[in-house]
Amino acid sequence: MDNISFTSLIKPVKMSKFMFRTDKIPVNNFVSYPWTCKESRKAQSAFTTGVEDCTMCGITDGKDVFMMHICPTKSANADFSKIKQFIEDKVNLKNLNLNAVVIGGKYYPDDKRSLKLFDNFVNFLKKQNIPTSYFRGGDVYERVDIAYTSSSDEWIVASRYLDPFIDKLGPQEVLSRIFPRICIADCDEITY
Repeated sequence: MDNISFTSLIKPVKMSKFMFRTDKIPVNNFVSYPWTCKESRKAQSAFTTGVEDCTMCGITDGKDVFMMHICPTKSANADFSKIKQFIEDKVNLKNLNLNAVVIGGKYYPDDKRSLKLFDNFVNFLKKQNIPTSYFRGGDVYERVDIAYTSSSDEWIVASRYLDPFIDKLGPQEVLSRIFPRICIADCDEITY
């Protein structure tokens, strides 16, 4: 993966900035409910809201993003091999300029589907040798909104829960308030 020539920026932002930024993204690039493969989007910019126990997977080549928001409790999402096949049908996985971001997963003592789905995405991307930054949730149950814009090769992440911390903590510290497990690919950078 030495051919990657761009650095994706991952930025925690206040909800007001998220709303302002996503207002400029076409509404048909919104990954919406019921959060199955069918709602996925491939475009220059895309966004989704309300990621909690779901997993958002975004794969980009710096020009376009393929964004999924997959709910672990939907029966349509129970078989990860079907999700994997869907990705393989939509994304040229041989493109050496791909990188990915995976956000989500929550810990529930009596239900492992959320973390299993998240881990399936991360493991699949690793097997494809796609550099992947990931943010795995813990037991903080807050919704997260995510957008990607190819013009700046930038991921923005927002949550009302994070708003009070944005002016007080560094960007990785802010994200770690919701995501105790963070791994940043060499080709990515967390910043404000």
